[in-house]
Amino acid sequence: MKRKIAMLILVLSLVVSATACGGNSEETDSPTQEPENKEEIVDVPDEPEESVYFKEDVLKIDMATIKLTGFEIAPPNQELGEEKSTLIITYEFTNDSDDVMQPGTTWITCFDATQETEATIDSLNVAMAPQDEKYTEMNNVSYTDVKPGATVQSVISYEINDTTKPITLKATQGIGGQELGEKVYNLQ
Repeated sequence: MKRKIAMLILVLSLVVSATACGGNSEETDSPTQEPENKEEIVDVPDEPEESVYFKEDVLKIDMATIKLTGFEIAPPNQELGEEKSTLIITYEFTNDSDDVMQPGTTWITCFDATQETEATIDSLNVAMAPQDEKYTEMNNVSYTDVKPGATVQSVISYEINDTTKPITLKATQGIGGQELGEKVYNLQ
C-alpha cells in the first residue's frame, strides 16, 4: 500500500512540474525576435529528368539506349522461301550498363510490333535477318556482346501480315515492364 501511495505522489508531482514549466506564455519584445510575417524562401528543384522513356525515336532504359535510325519495306525474298514482306528497322544501340549486352536481345525484350486487322491485333513475328549486303555488318553485331559504354549499329526485321495496314512498335521497360510509348509505321 505504501508503494502505491508513493507512486501516486510521484506521478502527481511530475504532472505539477510539467504544468509549471508551461507557465508564462507572454512574449517580450526583444531586438532579436523575428517579425511574425516573415516571407519564407523555398528552393524548388527542377523536375528530375526521366530515367526511362520512349520519345522522338529514342528508347532509354536503365541499361541501354536504342535510337531508331531508319526503316524500309522489303518484298518477300523468294530465293529464301519468304512468303511475306518484311519491315526492316535499323537502330543505334548504346550499352549503358556495366556488363556486356547484345543489341538484338535487348530489342526483343523492349519492343513488340503489332498490326491491327478488322477483328484482331496481331503480334508480328521477327523475320529472317535482311540479306541485303548493306545490312551485313548490322546483322553480324545484332547478337554479339557489346562492351559497356560502346555504341553499335544494328538491324531487326518483322514479317508483315498485311502491307496495307500500319504497324505499331510498342516500347516497354523490358518484358512485362512499364509501357513507355509507341511509334506507328505507315506502310503506304
